[in-house]
Amino acid sequence: MAPWAVGTVGSHPLPRSGRLTLTPAAGNGVAGGGGRAVAEQQRRRCDLVLGGGGVRGVAHIGAMTALEEAGYDVVRAAGASAGAIAGAFAIAGVGPDTLRELFDELDFTRFALSDIVARLKEHRAANRLLRRFSQEGTDPSTWITEVLQGQGIETFGDLKVTDVEDGAPIEQRYRLVVRCLDILNRRVVRLPWDYRHYDLDPDAQSVARAVRASMSIPFVYDPVRIGNRDTGAQALLIDGGLTSGFPVGVLDRTDGQPPRWPTFGVRLLPRPPSTAELPESPLGLARMVIDALLDTSDQLAPDSPCDELRTVRVDLSDVGTLDLDADEEYDLFSDGYEAMHAFLEGFSLDEYRDRCRT
Repeated sequence: MAPWAVGTVGSHPLPRSGRLTLTPAAGNGVAGGGGRAVAEQQRRRCDLVLGGGGVRGVAHIGAMTALEEAGYDVVRAAGASAGAIAGAFAIAGVGPDTLRELFDELDFTRFALSDIVARLKEHRAANRLLRRFSQEGTDPSTWITEVLQGQGIETFGDLKVTDVEDGAPIEQRYRLVVRCLDILNRRVVRLPWDYRHYDLDPDAQSVARAVRASMSIPFVYDPVRIGNRDTGAQALLIDGGLTSGFPVGVLDRTDGQPPRWPTFGVRLLPRPPSTAELPESPLGLARMVIDALLDTSDQLAPDSPCDELRTVRVDLSDVGTLDLDADEEYDLFSDGYEAMHAFLEGFSLDEYRDRCRT
């Protein structure tokens, strides 16, 4: 567990060391976990679009905590990489306190690329080491599966929208969508929406496997292969945050009617230009390339007045996308929390409905 700095964010004390005392969530959406600050009958609904950002995705937990304390439950979520994990757990009913504990158990510092590089320096057979490293318990597939199964979630059939109209497009039928990059067919994939391109039944596909695919950073985690053996359709999926991220309006209505509830997009702002020296090795170059892609590609940049109104900007300029010192986890959580809190204080649902009618 990270040695959290002493402090308090909202109603959440952050001890310097030792395990946090957390309460598992109950119900749907971002609920429970730390006590509901708003009475059940006064709670509101929202959709949530989360960027990636590598290890900086810890900031999503802070943002989701502020959202819960303000009385919002997440109905649908879209995300890539760390945003896919946070979104999936929110939809599954894992509260922000429990979610933060789970992220802490994962310990992002173990997955920092610098740790892999350090290991590679001690071995000549780099490719063999990378394969072994992915099998030494660092792959989060089991962890994600166990958490979702504990909430009664296994396939996308468990995440279907219950009040959708008959004949509604597939984009409106599921509560979660994650973004991946298919490097075999060179295209962006949105799961479960795009399983049909690979002759697969969306309802029968594993949510955990889709989330795992969305965080498959090259050289860190193996790509995820999906496909239909009978038809030969197949894909090789990697981190969806390595390309441009979901637009904030990915979950919007398309029938011209005003939105029933708002969509909030959480954007992790890029860092300022680096003053680092040029890499002297292929591994150093690979590290810099991946870091730059994660930092600049998945930024949920607003492209309309409506998007400006519903985008939460989180300034994480001092934290990288692949490396994370344990002490920085507190700052990430705090930055996400404070950004969402400040955003919601100035948010007007009436203005949102007026400006975001599609």
